[in-house]
Amino acid sequence: MSDATPVYVGPPDLHDGTVLAIEERGADVAVRIRSFEGREFELRFRGVQAVRAHRAEGMLLYALTERREAPSVRRFTFANWDEEDDARLEIDAQELHVESSAPAG
Repeated sequence: MSDATPVYVGPPDLHDGTVLAIEERGADVAVRIRSFEGREFELRFRGVQAVRAHRAEGMLLYALTERREAPSVRRFTFANWDEEDDARLEIDAQELHVESSAPAG
């Protein structure tokens, strides 16, 4: 049974960021995001069960949320800032790890 209440996850700088790239690496997926201030993040999802994406690269993020789908599976939803745009990204995975770099400039 899933927990119907999604919660915000990741550093606050992810919100209002832009999805730069999505790379599948076997059972893992890496998503690169550039924050509004220019900091880059790599989100590494491990134990990926499913990826649902449509035109996600270039999407401006409103937020990254998580909700538990099963005891060991977490659903991560990249909420699109533009509600009229059909770009979307959801990843079902066991783990999320976030790495960041200093802003470019």
